[in-house]
Amino acid sequence: MKTNFTLLLITGLFIISCESQLLKNNGDDIPTLAGNEFVLITDRIAQHPDVQFPYDTLTESDYIPLQPQKEYSVLFSVDGTEVTISDSISGTRISNGSECSKYDITDGLFAGGRFLAWKNDNRYEAEFTIYGSGVPVIRSERGELRKE
Repeated sequence: MKTNFTLLLITGLFIISCESQLLKNNGDDIPTLAGNEFVLITDRIAQHPDVQFPYDTLTESDYIPLQPQKEYSVLFSVDGTEVTISDSISGTRISNGSECSKYDITDGLFAGGRFLAWKNDNRYEAEFTIYGSGVPVIRSERGELRKE
């Protein structure tokens, strides 16, 4: 009886360990967002893009190169439902599709914003958009999301 319990305990710990590794690594060379810290290195910007509503999608043609590049620290909660940007801006995940995770920024910005993260080849990319008051989007920046 003790042997069965010990075997069951060891098997359970092994499964938990494997699941933890899969969550951290997702079976490929880049980690999942959940529970990880990244640096967003923005290299392109859209200033006051011609959109009607804050939630309108921006296309890559809306952006121009950003020099010098900017960096933001980005921390995802253990379950991936919360994001914190540069320690003072935060939001909650509103969608988590296979193509993109979308966060609604509600704290730290006057009129709010959004944060999008997606995989592009073997790396993450992200968009950090700041909404305006009287203007739908003040600024949106895109770039690589690198693991810290």
